[in-house]
Amino acid sequence: MISVLICSINPGLLQQVSTNIEETIGTEYEIVSIDNRTAGKGICSVYNILAARAKFSYLCFIHEDIKFTEKGWGKALLNNFSSDPDIGLIGVAGSKYKSSYFSGWFANVRELDCANYIHQYERGFEKVYLSPDNDMRLQEVVCIDGVFMCCKRQTWESQRFDEKVLSGFHFYDIDFSLRSAHACKVVVSYNVDLIHITSGGDYGNNWVETAIRYHHLYKNQLPFSKVQVDKKLADKRVVKATLDFLKNYDISFGNKVKWIRFQKLDLFPDLYYDILKFFFYKPLRLKKIHNLLRSK
Repeated sequence: MISVLICSINPGLLQQVSTNIEETIGTEYEIVSIDNRTAGKGICSVYNILAARAKFSYLCFIHEDIKFTEKGWGKALLNNFSSDPDIGLIGVAGSKYKSSYFSGWFANVRELDCANYIHQYERGFEKVYLSPDNDMRLQEVVCIDGVFMCCKRQTWESQRFDEKVLSGFHFYDIDFSLRSAHACKVVVSYNVDLIHITSGGDYGNNWVETAIRYHHLYKNQLPFSKVQVDKKLADKRVVKATLDFLKNYDISFGNKVKWIRFQKLDLFPDLYYDILKFFFYKPLRLKKIHNLLRSK
C-alpha cells in the first residue's frame, strides 16, 4: 500500500530506519532507496527516480535519520487520505502561510504553524508541537517540512520534484508542497509520531543562496495562503524569526548583505537590532557570552 522512499547517505541509518519501519508501519509496504554517496544527485532528481520505481499508490518520502515511535502509523496515514478525497499530500510539520519574504516553512505565527515531532539533539530532546486549535485534527497548510512527506501517486505525477530549478538539497519540500497546494489539500497530521535525529540542519551559504534564488523566481506567486492572514503582521514575524534563526549559522558577509538588500529590510528601523544580530552574533561568538551570562 505504501512505498517508503529514501535518499540515503548513511547505510547505518538506512538499516536502522528500515528495521523501525518494519516494526511500526502496520500495513503492506516496500522500501525503495538510493545510496546517494556515489550517485551524487540532487534530492529532487533522486526522489523522482525513486517515485518512478515505486509500485504502490502512496509515496512516502522520508529522511533516514528518523524513528517512528508509535505502531500503526501507516494505517493512520491511509485513514487520513480516505477521510477526505481532496487530500493529496501529508506532512508532520508545515504552515498555513508562505510569505514572499525569504524564509523556510515556519511562519512564527501561532495560528498558522502546525507541527508534531520530536527533535533529538546530542544535548537532549525537544518536543515540537504546534497546533492552531490544540487538537488532533488534520490541519490544512500550504507548505510542509521535508523530513516526512506522504502523497498520492497522482500528486507526484502531476507535480514532480523540480530538479531543473532545484539541483541541490534545499527547498524541494517547500516547492513541491506549494505547487501541490494549488491542486489539492496539503495537510499536517497529528497521528504520525516520529523522532528526528538531527544536529540542527545546514542553513549556511548554500541554503541562503537557494532561498534567494527561489524567492526571486517565484516572487509573483508569493505570498500564498488558503486562510485569511494579516500579511503585514505575519511577514514581520517571518522576517524576525528567520533573521534570529540564521544568526547562528556561518554565512558569508556578502550573502548577508544580499539577504538584507534584496528584501529591502534596511528600510525598516524596527528591524535594525535583528539585522545587527544577524550580521555579528556568530562572527563575534556572542552565543558563548550569552550562555555564560545566562548561567550566572
